[in-house]
Amino acid sequence: MGGQSSGGQRTNLSRAWVAVALIPVGFVLAFAVGQGLYAVLGYKPEDATEPLWVALVAGVPAIVLFLVPCGAAVWYGNRARAEGHRAGLLPLVLGAVLGLWMLVTNTVSLFAR
Repeated sequence: MGGQSSGGQRTNLSRAWVAVALIPVGFVLAFAVGQGLYAVLGYKPEDATEPLWVALVAGVPAIVLFLVPCGAAVWYGNRARAEGHRAGLLPLVLGAVLGLWMLVTNTVSLFAR
């Protein structure tokens, strides 16, 4: 039962790519949750008239939903890379870049009112 077999090592690479494939799903879910929370709270995000607390209540869960698959891609891509699979670098970079993109665009829109 010692170490992982090469099949187990391949699992990290596979999981990294599954996480990358789930990033668009995370985006759609994040969009739906963010819009839904704005609507439940009685605001429209396109009006940009909501107080900061509403933007945070609607935005934080949406960002977290998007970051879950991004973080998984980084995590499993890094583990695959550490196991010697150089191909793990691509899902790692994709997850990191897209996650940072989401954080930066939301932070800028929050403070650029």
